[in-house]
Amino acid sequence: MAWQFLKRLTQSDSILQSLRPLAYISLIGLAPFRLSVNKEVRTSVFSLIAGIVHFIFYLLCFILSLYEGDSIISYFFQTSITRLGDLTLSLSGIIAMVMIFSSILLKRNLLLHIIQNCLVVDDIFLRLGLKLDYRKIMLYSFVTSLGLLLFNFVYLLVSYMLLRSAEIWPSFVVFTTFALPHLNISIMVFKFLCTTYLARSRFRMMNEILQDILDSHIEDHDAVELSPMHSVIRMHNHNNPHNHTPIVIQPTGATRPRYSVTSLVRQNPERALKQVSNVHNLLCDICYTIEDYFNYTMLAIIAISFLFILFDDFYILEAIITPSRVDKFEADEFFAFFITQMLWYVVIILLIVEGSSKTIKESNKTAAIVHKILNISDDSAVQDRLLRLSLQLSHRRVAFTGAGLFKLDRTLIFTISGAATCYLIILIQFRSTPSHWDRPSSSSVAGATSG
Repeated sequence: MAWQFLKRLTQSDSILQSLRPLAYISLIGLAPFRLSVNKEVRTSVFSLIAGIVHFIFYLLCFILSLYEGDSIISYFFQTSITRLGDLTLSLSGIIAMVMIFSSILLKRNLLLHIIQNCLVVDDIFLRLGLKLDYRKIMLYSFVTSLGLLLFNFVYLLVSYMLLRSAEIWPSFVVFTTFALPHLNISIMVFKFLCTTYLARSRFRMMNEILQDILDSHIEDHDAVELSPMHSVIRMHNHNNPHNHTPIVIQPTGATRPRYSVTSLVRQNPERALKQVSNVHNLLCDICYTIEDYFNYTMLAIIAISFLFILFDDFYILEAIITPSRVDKFEADEFFAFFITQMLWYVVIILLIVEGSSKTIKESNKTAAIVHKILNISDDSAVQDRLLRLSLQLSHRRVAFTGAGLFKLDRTLIFTISGAATCYLIILIQFRSTPSHWDRPSSSSVAGATSG
């Protein structure tokens, strides 16, 4: 029975089944869509209500934590800059949550539009005799979701145990206010990785079609060029009847990988190129919709990640430079807690950057293959299609940005590193002024009153 359930769970023959891990998070309101019985994607009213309840619950915990005046950093030490940093992180956290839930509620149709366009692309592939490996897509989404779930579970458990080890007992509302943004950010990153993988897998299939057309043209081109050589070899053997040594022609390049593409693509490359143009146009629409859906959310996530990395670095440096700020019995837990938190946000940024960079890289392969075919093709109709596709590739480029302010590629890592270093130096310079750091003591207040 268990084996039958597991086998049925891992079966996937459509995009709707491959997105089951993404549909599961609709239970907490972060993916307001459902897969209907007739295999259609529709908005889930239950998920919308769950999302509103989820946000109200977080907002209540945030307000109660402000009313209590407690936060995670206040349990360790308080200075003027740490209070400023704590306030900045709290405000950025609530802004990030507002961005996440506003995009979920107000832009929910964009997510449906992404899935519907993927269905159209898959239908075009079927007309060409191709079918995506939906089981691989489902495996990717399952592994990614379980990996992020385990990653967050371990992180929150370690954080709580470190606080307990330092004899710090955070209240329920304080720890909930601390934990919920991490979970929601992880879920939004998971949605971003899933949607970019949907586009990337289809770009890869489109490139396989173009590669097969290129291979067919190379074979035809090599056959034309080798035919005069074969005639020379036959004449040489006829003039030398006693020469029985076979002549072996070695290939000039490495063997290219072959793709299991149907003969329809090779028999009618012009029609295949026309369909490829349609697919590329739809995939660009999908990527633009992904950017429109995630632009402000990614901006908020990157901003809060940058702030946490910056202030975590500063807290660690402050504890190293001034050990008296932290009690000796709390020092190890202090360092472990903030290093773990900083690494969490570093991993989140790396996941976002890698997901977008790989999709952009796969889309950029198309232009190289198209121009290779254009260089060796002698068919005027194929050349015309290739020139149109080349013009389309030059005008429709795939890119992911954070609300148009910065690109979500690997250059973002260098930008964040440089900016964090710059602002960290500024915070250290503020530390050199004693008035910014000294806590107001009762003796100083009494002395000022008597004076």
